[in-house]
Amino acid sequence: MPPGGTVLVAGATGGVGQLTVAYLLAQGFSVSALVRDQAKARQLFASSSTDSARLRLVVADTRQPASLATCCGDIDAVICATGTTAFPSARWAGDNGPQQTDAVGVANLVSAVLAQQTRPGRLRRFVIVSSVGVKRQMTMPFLLLNLGGVLTAKAEGEATVMRSGLEWTILRPGRLTDGPYTSYDLNTLLKATSGTRRRPQLALDDTLLPQESSRLVVASAAVAALRSDAAVGKAFDVGSTEGTGPDADGDPVRWQSEWDALFAGARRA
Repeated sequence: MPPGGTVLVAGATGGVGQLTVAYLLAQGFSVSALVRDQAKARQLFASSSTDSARLRLVVADTRQPASLATCCGDIDAVICATGTTAFPSARWAGDNGPQQTDAVGVANLVSAVLAQQTRPGRLRRFVIVSSVGVKRQMTMPFLLLNLGGVLTAKAEGEATVMRSGLEWTILRPGRLTDGPYTSYDLNTLLKATSGTRRRPQLALDDTLLPQESSRLVVASAAVAALRSDAAVGKAFDVGSTEGTGPDADGDPVRWQSEWDALFAGARRA
């Protein structure tokens, strides 16, 4: 996609979403962030950086198609990082369970971005953050994880994206670490980490069982996938282990090159 393109981020106020927005701005993209609570989002993304001029907050809810009616047109790519808890919790209130969030919501978003393209062919990339276990729902430990239907719903969302006709990439992290983050300035957000386990682990086709998946690594992978031909049409299991990631030295060209090599080198575990 073109340098300085506009990326729509769904789930922008979540842990992975906030980091994704920060990475995109750091890489020179403009961002349309889908948020349900504009006041909350303004606090989360408060920044003195000039990068914030490239950040537009769009009030919408993927579960409500009418709210998406005019916000998905002038974009070059989509990163969908929506999600809810695996087991029933307060976050499921208001019809916010897995089926509506991970299946129906994703289908609504895909329909909206396809229907609203003002320049045919402009939007090509669609990156979705899903979960390991979507293809192993009947095996342990995923059988327990799916008691609330979260993996079934995520599998439906993935299938919708794969049928969309867009160039897609699926990221399937395991247990998420680092964050979630609240009220971080965008200038410091990318430096926040709970440890040094930042070396990516990638495998194909839901064959890896990562011990953990740093949100920093997942967000970095989502942004890198936008410009990587090696990531198109593939589903990557994403884990993280001890060590540094491709973004360690802050060189954007080297960062992209290292991610390209990781995507190209991924194999079934």
